[in-house]
Amino acid sequence: MNMTINTLIPDHIPEENLWDHSLAAFVGELDDPFRAAARLHDGPDIIWTTNALLGTPSWIFTRHALIRKAFSNARLFSSKRGPLTKAFMDPSWQMLPLEADPPEHMHLRKLLQPYFSPAALDERLTKVERLSNTLIDAFIDRGHCEFIEEFASILPNAIVVDMLGMPQTMLQQFLKWEGTLIHSDSAQDRLEAGNAIHDYIRRYVADQVQHPSNDLMAAIAQGEINGRPLSQQEKLGIVYLLFVAGLDTVLASLGWVMNHLANNQALQQRLRNNPQDIPAAVEEFGRAFGVSAPSRVVAEDMVFEGVPMKKGDQLILPTYLAGRDPLAFPDPHVIDINRNPTHATFGAGPHLCLGMHLAKREMQIMLESFLYRMKNIRKKDGGRFEFQTTGTISVSRLDLTWDLSNTKGASIRSHRSAAMIPASVPDH
Repeated sequence: MNMTINTLIPDHIPEENLWDHSLAAFVGELDDPFRAAARLHDGPDIIWTTNALLGTPSWIFTRHALIRKAFSNARLFSSKRGPLTKAFMDPSWQMLPLEADPPEHMHLRKLLQPYFSPAALDERLTKVERLSNTLIDAFIDRGHCEFIEEFASILPNAIVVDMLGMPQTMLQQFLKWEGTLIHSDSAQDRLEAGNAIHDYIRRYVADQVQHPSNDLMAAIAQGEINGRPLSQQEKLGIVYLLFVAGLDTVLASLGWVMNHLANNQALQQRLRNNPQDIPAAVEEFGRAFGVSAPSRVVAEDMVFEGVPMKKGDQLILPTYLAGRDPLAFPDPHVIDINRNPTHATFGAGPHLCLGMHLAKREMQIMLESFLYRMKNIRKKDGGRFEFQTTGTISVSRLDLTWDLSNTKGASIRSHRSAAMIPASVPDH
């Protein structure tokens, strides 16, 4: 590993666990960020980096088993805010329920769970499919598109904005704020974007308390936990988390999945011929294309797996390292939809991602729509493929072309029994 000793390294960091490097730069060194990141598997299972994000130091767990253990143990690894986010968040807000530890976390999650269950999302499937096909209608006859701008940035984000009852006319502004907050290399730009989001949500929640726009917002505006009403700060924190979490990760995942399919005609045809395999493909894509690195804070002084850690140390848990760990998944860089993986991309334990079912459904519908309506989907000759590794690992440009297959407004789902694809696959 590249090693340049930093004089500001805390005394408790063992030399053998020290990695004086920028994580984002390291992950961006190769044409494939997942293979680039996986080089960390050649080193210690736990490392301490001087620059996890924008110069902030942090522990990094590199193994699937350790990452799952950290997700599942709130006593040792708290979800309370750490230094990676506190500079861009109002200190009186918490991203809830993410930044709550037990037992508060479970009370908050129970409030929101009914609106994100598979049964509740069944009603939203028709809307997702309709939007997917409307977006495709706009470019299918043209024979090419820039997938991120014309599809992936719109579908999941329009659905989240709709769930929150926010105006669709604000979608492009939301995406601009979100992109700056998550991906900018400038701390000042990130701070300004964070402030803009705070200001908007503060005004929006104040209005929703008086006039909730849908059942979810009514549950937040009028919600109670432990027999008491939610405070205004708790309402703000819940909406902020749903807003931020919903605008980037699914977008990033769709980009990597479509990039993989554009390079794999055999898999495209298999899924067209065997649409019942699409849920299994979604699970394997989830394993292989983890895009986030959630943070935790060390809750107490301890020695964990032989490594001394201090209370308050930052920890990040890269899902892209968990999913490509060869100790957990043989040939981890091979996409095998027969694998049936138990992965950590959506977290584990009490903090299993609340939006997991929605994310899987959106990816499934995207695959159905594109594969039924197009054949020989491929990267456009002379087109561009670009990605970014600051924050979420995401595709920022993907130029595609294809041959026409079927007519407007159709998808695999529209032309077969819904029973062929289950509403969801078992969660891990």
